[in-house]
Amino acid sequence: MSGDHSRGRSQDDLGSRLARRVFVPFYEKRWGLHVPEIASALDQSQYWTAERIRQTQFTAVKDLLTGAFEGNAFYRSRMEAVGVLPRELQSWEDFERLPLLTKEDLRGDPSDLITRGYRSSEMFYKRTGGSTGVPVKLYWDRDAHRFKRAVVKRHDAWAGYVLGRKQAALWGDTEKSYPLKERVYKALCERTIYLDTLLMDEAHLADFVERVRRFGPRCLIGHAHSLFFFTEYVLSCGADDISFDSIISTAETLSAEERALIEGRFGAVVFDRYGCEELSLVASECEAHEGLHLSAEGLYVELIDAEGRVRHWWDDDAAADEPARIVVTDLTNRGMPFVRYEVGDLGKWARGECRCGRGLPRLERVFGRVTDILFAPDGRKISGVSILDTFIIHVPGVRQAQIVQDRLDHLVLRVVADAHFDDDSRGRLDQSVREIFGGEMRYDLDLVDRIEPTPRGKYQFTICELEGVD
Repeated sequence: MSGDHSRGRSQDDLGSRLARRVFVPFYEKRWGLHVPEIASALDQSQYWTAERIRQTQFTAVKDLLTGAFEGNAFYRSRMEAVGVLPRELQSWEDFERLPLLTKEDLRGDPSDLITRGYRSSEMFYKRTGGSTGVPVKLYWDRDAHRFKRAVVKRHDAWAGYVLGRKQAALWGDTEKSYPLKERVYKALCERTIYLDTLLMDEAHLADFVERVRRFGPRCLIGHAHSLFFFTEYVLSCGADDISFDSIISTAETLSAEERALIEGRFGAVVFDRYGCEELSLVASECEAHEGLHLSAEGLYVELIDAEGRVRHWWDDDAAADEPARIVVTDLTNRGMPFVRYEVGDLGKWARGECRCGRGLPRLERVFGRVTDILFAPDGRKISGVSILDTFIIHVPGVRQAQIVQDRLDHLVLRVVADAHFDDDSRGRLDQSVREIFGGEMRYDLDLVDRIEPTPRGKYQFTICELEGVD
């Protein structure tokens, strides 16, 4: 089988063919992101046996730790503290003696975790509010960035999407301006129309439906809850002519009820996906829709249960009933290693083998990554995922945050602050509330020492307590 199966071949109009054969390769070569060799290797390795994948992961872990021990003071100190030396690593149990990497470890200066020989100015910088509301700043080295790009291309192809084909997206903060060269790239290569999930009122939804009709995208991608609300609107307005060959759901947990509604309207075309800004794409569905295949060539994933026991993906009893904490080691990012990183989500291993024939291990599902939809006083729906960065990254002194809506015109902003939280921070929060929710929204700022997790141990960034609002 090929990673780019027959789904979506009819989507190749002239613009798509030009993008795939001319524009995308041109820009990728220019920016050092051309990945055909990696993509070809990934198309082969997805069908490796489980044993080969496990052995390859262990070799990659040893290589990663060797580089970190020699050039990264943070990890060398950690390894020496527990007596784990890369040259003596014999088993996964040895590896599991290493402490977990937490979001708190990443809150400081990211340069403290950069390996000697790598320069931050030459790496890919990212920052994220994260699903737990804790701000994180990080870097990917160039090789890691290229590898992750190839992984995304492979998993996009499972859903029939290739960069350059027309796409529609439900995404946050899409109204910002871009430099000319980025606008040209987006027009020639991405070919995507957007609905800003901060603007999901009836007028913007109606406009988006009309743009979908004119543009003719065959793939729709978006935050899970936003896809659900878009589908509700399509049903309510009777837009029977709107259809897609594939719908990629990401950023949040798609509930069974939401998926049933979406597939009831558009057909069995939903491809769920799990990832995070720190690691990029972690796992996604293939065409068999029997769980989420891990990008196991670049990531090693552990599940740790309530008793602290590691459930390996190859264990016969790994697929226990209770969800367990997801811990990921990035096998590709040597510049700023992520070794045993606790993402903050819960998951379960899938049982048996997938009908697609791929040997990549699978998560049955991911739990806990849920952000409620909030509402503006004028009735607009506000996606929680869309405002994570606004309330976390760009506000100085915010260590963690949570937004609770208890009335249509009132919010409670819970903030865990540090010494840098000042009047400017308060001003930026106030500005964000007004810009996103409108001038009629009122709020109380509640400075707290800790934000309590949900019963499943997750931190929910937005909570809507309203009833009867739709």
